[in-house]
Amino acid sequence: MLENTQKKMIQDDFEKFILDLKSKNRPLDFELFTKFSSSLLNFYMGSNLLLPVDKLEATKLLCRLFNAGFKNSITNADIQQLEQFILQDPSLDYSLLQPVFGL
Repeated sequence: MLENTQKKMIQDDFEKFILDLKSKNRPLDFELFTKFSSSLLNFYMGSNLLLPVDKLEATKLLCRLFNAGFKNSITNADIQQLEQFILQDPSLDYSLLQPVFGL
C-alpha cells in the first residue's frame, strides 16, 4: 500500500512533467503519458522509492491524475489498457524524467 508521502511524490512529479509540457507547448497524449509513467515508476523502483508490490497502485494513481486532466472522460476500458501498458513496460527514458529530476 502506498504511503501518503509516496502518493504526494507521484502527484508532484506528474505535475512537474505537465508544467514542463505546457511551458514547451507540447500536448500530452496516451503514448507520451504511458512512456512517462513507465519511466517514472521504473525509476522509483530502481531507486527503492517504490516496491514492486506497490506499482499497480501507483499506476492507478497516475491514470487517475491523467484522466482528471481530461475531465474524467476516458473510459474505464481505456484506463485499464493504459494501466496494462504502464505495468508491462520495463523501459526507463531519462529524457522524459529530466524535467522532473533535472537529470
